[in-house]
Amino acid sequence: MTDAFANLDREPRGITVGLWVRRAILTLLGVIVLVALVNRFGQHPAQTTAAVPVATMRLSAPATVRGGLFFQSRLDVRAARAIDHPRIVLDPGWLEGMQVNSIEPAPIGETSRNGRVVLSYDALTPGDILRVWFQFEVNPTNVGHRSYAIELDDSERPIARVNPSITALP
Repeated sequence: MTDAFANLDREPRGITVGLWVRRAILTLLGVIVLVALVNRFGQHPAQTTAAVPVATMRLSAPATVRGGLFFQSRLDVRAARAIDHPRIVLDPGWLEGMQVNSIEPAPIGETSRNGRVVLSYDALTPGDILRVWFQFEVNPTNVGHRSYAIELDDSERPIARVNPSITALP
């Protein structure tokens, strides 16, 4: 009976290797969590500006977002000349895989143009500022990189455009 327990004092090689593999995987997951805690996967807003003789348009929006989180984008339009029928035209990437929580101030009208959402606002006189806040939630299954471009039009005539992109992480 003593021969049956003779090999119990040493570990088989497979157990030792498996232990180190588990430790490595847990360490890797811990590093990912630590990097996320210091906000390296964060939603820092980036500024994108287009200045033309008619108006200056500045978009403040994160370049990277994480699934399931809320974020805000802000558009500032400063009119240098009169804009009779200001329209904000959003590329499809603004709404693809995103839940729109609010757009403030609310547009006086919404429509679609060639698959892009068009928001209509009241006329702007020289010196007026149109500031629009967009609040979104990222769908957790919305992983990828897409255009986050936005255009300012006077009715159907394009005035200014900024072309940032947005990346959604899982």
